[in-house]
Amino acid sequence: MHLPILFDLLGVFSAAASGALTGIRKGLDLVGILVLGAATGLGGGAVRDVLIGAHPPAFLVDWRYLTTATLAALGVVVVEYRLAAVGPLLRERVRLSTAYLTVDSLTLGFFAVSGTGKALRYGLAPVPAALMGVLTAVGGGVIRDMLVAEVPTVLRREFYAIPAALGSVLVAAVDRYTTALTPLAFAAAGLTAALRMVAARRGWHARLSRPPRAEEPR
Repeated sequence: MHLPILFDLLGVFSAAASGALTGIRKGLDLVGILVLGAATGLGGGAVRDVLIGAHPPAFLVDWRYLTTATLAALGVVVVEYRLAAVGPLLRERVRLSTAYLTVDSLTLGFFAVSGTGKALRYGLAPVPAALMGVLTAVGGGVIRDMLVAEVPTVLRREFYAIPAALGSVLVAAVDRYTTALTPLAFAAAGLTAALRMVAARRGWHARLSRPPRAEEPR
């Protein structure tokens, strides 16, 4: 299995899991959870493939993509309802927000690497390839948030796209000097995911403070 495909499938799995967790949080039914999981897992890669000229998109010609997304979403549903059946105490220990943050961070790492790697294989220069990595990483999350009527996370939390950009740039830069990308790919994915989780836990952001309101004339 080629490295970009491996990371693509890992990204599809974690992204579909985050979409399914969002569907559960929003109270969707089983069909809604599966659709949201598939859209989250496959959306970013589909947009990337269209832009770099990989026609048709990978999930339409490779059965592993849709299968991975469906299994990830179903797995989240099974685990969630098993926890609910065991009891509220265990469910409280396995917090939904923690699970969501973990799979969302892994999605950024896997897709940043796979998106950049596939764009490089299709002949893009390092900078456009890194942009494709960021698009792959955040695209599915944007589609997910729009489907549930939320402002996309990438527009609300600036340390959502920045970790993906760092991982993508790292892969694109080192690709020019070596073909042994396997250790680097795992390191870049881990760095991206870790930075995203630390930023979320510590509340790092680049939000502008609101300007003070002028006093209203009487």
